[in-house]
Amino acid sequence: MDEATEQPRIPGVKYRKITRHREETTVIDGVPSTRNVAYEAWEPVPPREWDEMILRGVTGLTIGVTVIAVVATTASVGGLLSKMVPEIVGYGMGFVVVAGWLSCLAWEWLSRINPQAARPAQIAGWVALAISMGAVFTYGSTLNQPWAGGFGACIDLLSKGLWALLIRHHAVPLDEGVAHWVTQQEQKLASRELLSGRLLRLNRRAAYQRAVGGVEYQAAGAILASAQTTSLPPAEQTPEAAPSAPVPPAAGEGGDEQKAPVPTVTEIDRQSIAAIIRTTIAHNPKVSDADLVTAVKEAGHPDRPNLADTVRRTALRVDPSRKAS
Repeated sequence: MDEATEQPRIPGVKYRKITRHREETTVIDGVPSTRNVAYEAWEPVPPREWDEMILRGVTGLTIGVTVIAVVATTASVGGLLSKMVPEIVGYGMGFVVVAGWLSCLAWEWLSRINPQAARPAQIAGWVALAISMGAVFTYGSTLNQPWAGGFGACIDLLSKGLWALLIRHHAVPLDEGVAHWVTQQEQKLASRELLSGRLLRLNRRAAYQRAVGGVEYQAAGAILASAQTTSLPPAEQTPEAAPSAPVPPAAGEGGDEQKAPVPTVTEIDRQSIAAIIRTTIAHNPKVSDADLVTAVKEAGHPDRPNLADTVRRTALRVDPSRKAS
């Protein structure tokens, strides 16, 4: 009698014979050797899930009916509209009519755990379905076959109804407390994503303005800083109340959540390259490019490989007559 027949089995439970593997070690002269040995065993067979099988069958049937409805409605509406537009455009418009209530079904499925969020998609889906059915019935009437048009329109209604039942089966309405918690977490994530994107764009624009704004940008910054200082009450015009770049709080901060550092827009005290070159040329119109590069470095700008080329092009913009010299 083999090991498979010796394995105890529970009465009333179905079993199937399978092949398993186990390791066996052979030791000769103190040297072990391990190999995999196949053996047969009995495995319990789970009972057949009739509910799952029926659900899969209904889902497949619903998809099949939807495919037929899409093809039939597209052909009907395309035939109706092809009398006034090219056929390819007419059939494309016919598919758009069907795609309307299909898209609403998708939104309704995504919001199946939140009936309030799914309500607009349900209403829009039934409106789009009415338009689709009306187009199919009108096409049948133009062919003097109103009964055929009405029957064809009911195919869309049947497809929509099957999907409504399927979504209703999968829908799990959340308790008010759970729904509020889920909504709050989604708001935290959305606000953080929105705020981070806005800060990134603001910092990029500020860096660009600092690089190309020149003396006008610095003058505007000084004017705004002065206006902010003079607008404060006398008691608050202290060194501690100096204007600084605001640091907005991270959206959705919790009590035990780690606060992520928020990037800020920093001020640069040195003059721009254009301002330095403009001032130097004003004092000495015949200054060389090398002296201009030295003046830019002495003003605090770091040396980089393309600094000389940047200084030369900026000097030409400031004083176009240098090109002739």
